[in-house]
Amino acid sequence: MRNVTIPIEAVATFGSKKSRVFVQNGLFNYICLMNYRHNKELVIAKGMELFWVKGFHHLGVDEICRETGMTKGAFYNAFKSKEQFLLVTLKSYGDVIESHLQRQLAKGKSKAFDKLVALYTNMLKTQSKNGFKGCFVNNMMSEMGTLNSTISKLSSEQFDRFIGVIQPTIQQAQADGDLNDNLPTKQLAEIIHTAFFGFLTRSKSLKLPMHNLMTLFLHTLKNKQHETN
Repeated sequence: MRNVTIPIEAVATFGSKKSRVFVQNGLFNYICLMNYRHNKELVIAKGMELFWVKGFHHLGVDEICRETGMTKGAFYNAFKSKEQFLLVTLKSYGDVIESHLQRQLAKGKSKAFDKLVALYTNMLKTQSKNGFKGCFVNNMMSEMGTLNSTISKLSSEQFDRFIGVIQPTIQQAQADGDLNDNLPTKQLAEIIHTAFFGFLTRSKSLKLPMHNLMTLFLHTLKNKQHETN
């Protein structure tokens, strides 16, 4: 995933006062100038960035309001609670990543297996460019998975969305004879993406991209009989 960190700046208007809101997130590569009161999307993007970097427990509503320019009253009126705000940002992240995966896997005329290798290689290589933040969904699964069933459920739903996008490419790789077809496609997709999440966690810890190990892992899943023939 190409996720070059580009600052997004918007001018937020509060009556006669103006404040600047910055979103450091390469998933939203645009610059906009708009009235904050009609820009819920920018607030969600900034909230996503904050949760992604700081986690749930180390981010308070005071900081969210300070960074977005919202008053507490406006925040609670719009999102009701910090937990609800996190759920909104998780769903938004899922939308962005689902679209990203679809675009990347639809590119070019490479074989399905080669597209998978390129996809995961690029997403892991990008970690060095975005400060080794990992994946927002994976981070929330790790932090909140056993503590909050609602957050855990939504995180798992986003994971399943990603699996749903990747699954047809894996199925094609199996049909091409490039991936082991002894396992059902969905199960193989879950194994591959779960391994990717593991490499992301390791990458975040070591501050290393880990793409070479992910590539090696994918090659261990190749259809050995097809390679022999």
